[in-house]
Amino acid sequence: MAQTTIKVDTSLRDRLNEEARRDGVPVGRLLEALLAERARSRRFAQLRAAVAATSADQQKSYQEETAAWATTDGDGLHGA
Repeated sequence: MAQTTIKVDTSLRDRLNEEARRDGVPVGRLLEALLAERARSRRFAQLRAAVAATSADQQKSYQEETAAWATTDGDGLHGA
């Protein structure tokens, strides 16, 4: 993978280096992990917003369908 330089304040550079040292990883790997965590947080925020925007009728329909599917747990088809 090609490398590049990014410009950040020296205080931020020092913080990144310290965190990377603590984790025993290169700064690039730390940045990848931070971005992945941020993306995950964003996805969960979107999910929470979608759930909050779900109407009562839609929630009821989901619960009914989930309950119907839950009855298949006892269908005797273990591992099939």
